[in-house]
Amino acid sequence: MSIRNKFALSLTAVLAAVSLTACSGGTASSGSSTADSGSADSSSPSESSSAAESSEAESSAAESEAAYSPENPVTVRIGLTGNIYEDIWDPIKEKLAPEGINIEYEQFTAFNIPNNALANGEIEMNAFQHHAYFNNDVASNGYDITPIGDTFIIAMNIYSSKGLTIEDALAYTDTLKVGVPNDVTNEGRALRLLESAGFFTIDENAGASPEITDITEYAVPIEFVEVDANLVYSVIDDVDIAVINGNYALDSGLSADDAIYKESEYADNSYYCLIAVRTEDKDNPVYKRIVEEYQTQDTIDIYNTKFKGFFVPAWTLE
Repeated sequence: MSIRNKFALSLTAVLAAVSLTACSGGTASSGSSTADSGSADSSSPSESSSAAESSEAESSAAESEAAYSPENPVTVRIGLTGNIYEDIWDPIKEKLAPEGINIEYEQFTAFNIPNNALANGEIEMNAFQHHAYFNNDVASNGYDITPIGDTFIIAMNIYSSKGLTIEDALAYTDTLKVGVPNDVTNEGRALRLLESAGFFTIDENAGASPEITDITEYAVPIEFVEVDANLVYSVIDDVDIAVINGNYALDSGLSADDAIYKESEYADNSYYCLIAVRTEDKDNPVYKRIVEEYQTQDTIDIYNTKFKGFFVPAWTLE
């Protein structure tokens, strides 16, 4: 992925939570003596420790309660990589504003920017990547950022323009032409999907992103047609079946209901998209509230209507 300059961010960093403190009658008056050499602290070590723990707990509770309110609103800048995702976030933004949480969008033009912007404090949160990308980017760049909630997984399904059912394809005696993405990550995912549909068996040691050479046994003879992930739909008339990423299927006018076989099982969370914050802020009540409001039936309804069923709520898959 080429390095691009990020959008200029005109806003300065804001506090993600507002903490209110109050002073009480614990200080000595100006006339009090504080240096009596004959006096000693009358409380025991255990009593002092308990008092300190109690004070700390009360302070933590007060900070949590004061983190946001209509009278003390906070602003959270969320990094996204496409205006289409604002369709998901707009209702959440509208619901949280009366509570005192104001969401602002920061759109980025390349995937290599939002994690850097988050780590550097230019935004407070981002929502654009899946765990596989996140893990690689953090390992490569040493970012101290953390996922705090899953959002969606964009399903990869099998399609046919020739009217075939999955049973028809599995009954082929001639060579079955299968269109698949040609990059390592997407092709490996496509092969796992085809395996689950019954077309072949993959070596159990192949890992999450197997290659064609890892196939050990075929149920039907197959010729793979490998093209860029965004071009698989363009060859759908030239093959018998095609494995297409949900976002490209959506862009091509397909719906999830057009698929002859749907991705429904996931070995792990590698392709679950997520919401990330700086690690130091992972327990921030403002961010937890945002995740809570995101992970609702209202969001699932948007997935089903706006995105034609391609977006699967990842938080329900655990």
